[in-house]
Amino acid sequence: MKDTIDSSFLDRAIIFAVKAHANVERRNKGFPYVIHPLEAVTIVATMSNDQELLAAAALHDVIEDTDITYEDIQKEFGTRVADLVQEESDEAFPDLPRRDSWKLRKEKAIEHLAHASKDAKIVALGDKLSNMRAIYRDFQKIGRDIWNQFNVTDPALHQWHYRSLAASLADLSEYGAYQEFVYLLNKVFPKEPMPFSYRIEANEVFLAGKLNHENLLALKEALSRGQEYLFDFAEVSDIDFGAMRAMLGMKIEGYSFLLREVSEDVARKFEVAGLSTKISILRKPVAYNPQGIERFGEGCTAESYYTKDGDAIIKIYGDFVKTEEIEKEKRYATSALLSGISTPICGDIVKIGHQKGIIFERVKSKISFAKKFAEHPEEVDAIAKDFASLAKSLHATPCDTSIFPDAKKLYHHYIDSLQGFAAEELAALHHFIEERPEHTTCLHGDFHTGNAVIAEDGQKLWIDMGGFSYGDPLLDIGTLYYVTHGQFSSSKRAEELFHTSNENLYAFYQAFIKHYFDNKSEEELEPLLLPYAALNVAHFAFLGGQKPYHAPLIRKWFFGGK
Repeated sequence: MKDTIDSSFLDRAIIFAVKAHANVERRNKGFPYVIHPLEAVTIVATMSNDQELLAAAALHDVIEDTDITYEDIQKEFGTRVADLVQEESDEAFPDLPRRDSWKLRKEKAIEHLAHASKDAKIVALGDKLSNMRAIYRDFQKIGRDIWNQFNVTDPALHQWHYRSLAASLADLSEYGAYQEFVYLLNKVFPKEPMPFSYRIEANEVFLAGKLNHENLLALKEALSRGQEYLFDFAEVSDIDFGAMRAMLGMKIEGYSFLLREVSEDVARKFEVAGLSTKISILRKPVAYNPQGIERFGEGCTAESYYTKDGDAIIKIYGDFVKTEEIEKEKRYATSALLSGISTPICGDIVKIGHQKGIIFERVKSKISFAKKFAEHPEEVDAIAKDFASLAKSLHATPCDTSIFPDAKKLYHHYIDSLQGFAAEELAALHHFIEERPEHTTCLHGDFHTGNAVIAEDGQKLWIDMGGFSYGDPLLDIGTLYYVTHGQFSSSKRAEELFHTSNENLYAFYQAFIKHYFDNKSEEELEPLLLPYAALNVAHFAFLGGQKPYHAPLIRKWFFGGK
């Protein structure tokens, strides 16, 4: 049996539009005018199934171009539809010819649209994209002669009009219709290349224009080998082989940088040249339509959703998470996978409204170690043994030190951020870190049972890779100590994040260290692990802000205070 839907409201609007535009040709195109509002309906339908929005799209030109009035629309279809149609109608200047009033009308419409509701913008985008499609088709056939068909023949004015519309409609950038509008706009009105320029703000380098060998060498003179840089490519229009060779040379010489906001065309040049394995490249976030996604989980920094097709998940970060942290997680997850760490495949960084997220491979029928233990606490020994085995494998895997950071440097940074400590206390913490043995094997950086999962085929994978680094494995064990003995071990937090009680968390920790340290006792290990646990308090203080319990915990675990 076919699905049914009540389309009577839209049907009436379409019939009304057909009658209102009867016997009118669409701008000498040789087809009825009503084809345009019907195309607008199909475009709006890609963004909403709201019958009143669809009806407004069908009727959007009837007030401006026919004898139909606002009151007529209101009587037949209600105030909301009438208001939306009115908003789509250019303000009239009866004392001026249409040619002379064109810019005034467009300025008023653009200003109004910038502050209009999302519903009004959706209807407007249906209209404007239909227009842009028609312009693009004619542009392909007759080129710049297309503008002779309009009352205003200056292409610069049309470019101003449509680019202004794109700016006013930018709130809809997650929708494919908006992306198509901008794509066609740039085809009809190609942007002029910007001259090369750069500016440096702290560790961010903002580049613009076309990059070549000479201007990259000039940039190099302004940079330091000891600094990690973010090269913002949002305004980079092109790059030549000389510039790519200069960047590769900088990498070989020890300069540390990654590229962000890279356009598809520029990113493809790096990939075709084989340099994307040497230079970290993050493309511009892809606008994503959130319709049909299903929320299934929440962490401290992000919420997780299944995509509509069920093949992937989207991790959508809170507004407070900096873009560079999101970019870092993508970069680290991809690099860890290529280094042989078992972790889900990472896709695009996406933009959903004002938030950003990352698309990841969906591991079907997965369960985290935390959830598995919560459901089967009686199997604590077996589950802890499995987790210990996975941890040992991670901590024995060589880490790519050209991509991932040295944990010692990270922890020095965490210590420097601490508040309320005397200089000699901070010096003792720094000294402890500096004296740790050198390790170049992998650390997870947020090491606990919620960040490792088991797939239906038994494969075990690490997730949430934004803190990945290399260094002393006991730094990871210190994290586990903190989450099982510190603030996360309170009953409420344990239940929220690990789905179990604080007593069960402690029991898991005891079983884990037995297997990780080959049957050494908790009493024997605690003096070894407490300083590492204290350093992880500094880590969490850096991530989540200084809390009242952070300083007492550090003093208790590191200095033996109360």
